[in-house]
Amino acid sequence: MNEDAENRAEETTDSNELWRERLRLAIKVRGLDFEDLSLASGSSQQYLSKVLKGRFNPTVQRLQKICDTAGIDIAYLFSGGDDRTSTADLLSKAADLSEAEGELVRRLLESAKPSR
Repeated sequence: MNEDAENRAEETTDSNELWRERLRLAIKVRGLDFEDLSLASGSSQQYLSKVLKGRFNPTVQRLQKICDTAGIDIAYLFSGGDDRTSTADLLSKAADLSEAEGELVRRLLESAKPSR
């Protein structure tokens, strides 16, 4: 394997692990019960555990169901950047928002999206 191929493989592995780390962090910050989350998302605890540990790669549909159940935007899992400290801080702060404050943040983010 040449050096470029090795670098691409390493980047793929890093980004593959990043989404799992973000999912684990979001579940933890939200204080979600692992058993309840797995049951509500239609997965077993073992399956969800194996997904989070990198032993299984879920389909997009199953991952979307897990994210929907946990209240996590799937786009967050795969968004760019690797600033894990500020991600944890952001999630922690977001978890403390009231429903009205969360709605305000959502509207502000929607208004910041470029028009198509």
